[in-house]
Amino acid sequence: MVWSDYLYFLFELMAFIVALVQWPKMKGTPYSYFVPFLFFIVVYEFGTIRNWFSINHSNLWIANIEITLFFVFNALFLVGQLQTPSFKKRLRAAIVFTIAFTIINMAFFQGFWKLDTVNILLQDVVLIVSCCLYFSELMHYTILPLSIIKLPGFWVNTGLLLFCTITFMFFASYAYMAYKNNYNYFLLFWGIANTSNAVLYSCLAVAFLCFRRGVEPGQ
Repeated sequence: MVWSDYLYFLFELMAFIVALVQWPKMKGTPYSYFVPFLFFIVVYEFGTIRNWFSINHSNLWIANIEITLFFVFNALFLVGQLQTPSFKKRLRAAIVFTIAFTIINMAFFQGFWKLDTVNILLQDVVLIVSCCLYFSELMHYTILPLSIIKLPGFWVNTGLLLFCTITFMFFASYAYMAYKNNYNYFLLFWGIANTSNAVLYSCLAVAFLCFRRGVEPGQ
């Protein structure tokens, strides 16, 4: 195994280690749930690299599960970050709809054994909108003066916004190639995955390092 080909895993591992170190400070807050979540991500990625989940030379079935759990965790976390009741209500409805759509598409349309690219696109849209709502609140409802670069929520939402925007644009352009297991697609995906994951998990690591109780607007 050449680790230079799996830089995204090293960034995920880094974020998990930082979260684990910072867990005593984050305990009792929504940020503490990143520790078990990132542990799951690290185990999944390492198992994928080692072909633990390969069935008939494909691990796309477990990728569909991981992508869905990634969406559910981050969407629920982002709901908790919002302060506006109408935003929270509509976002919860969007999450429920997206989960239902994901299950139906996986069961009856794109299937469980191929990469469900339509699910990825819809999930990315919901997460992108969620991040934009957070930034809207940050600009309009923050009363006390603060440095946004010291806000853990700023870094979490920045990482997710960039990650989801990159993956949405990629899958919107190459969804057919992904669904058909095109080899050229996988070569292109490797570079995109390394870049987008490096951005996301670096931002998460910074968020955990910035964490202090009561620093978020509304706390």
